[in-house]
Amino acid sequence: MPANPTDQPTRVALYARVSPLDKGQARETQLRPLREYAQRRGFAVVDEYVD
Repeated sequence: MPANPTDQPTRVALYARVSPLDKGQARETQLRPLREYAQRRGFAVVDEYVD
């Protein structure tokens, strides 16, 4: 259900920050719920950034 007037999905980028010092943080552990949230909201994920 797009919220903008052109009926196109809102384009978003996902951002995850992973610390090399904390071995418990994996990029997929952070990106998976972000992808699921974007899908539930009807967003179009155009890129993913990991720092």
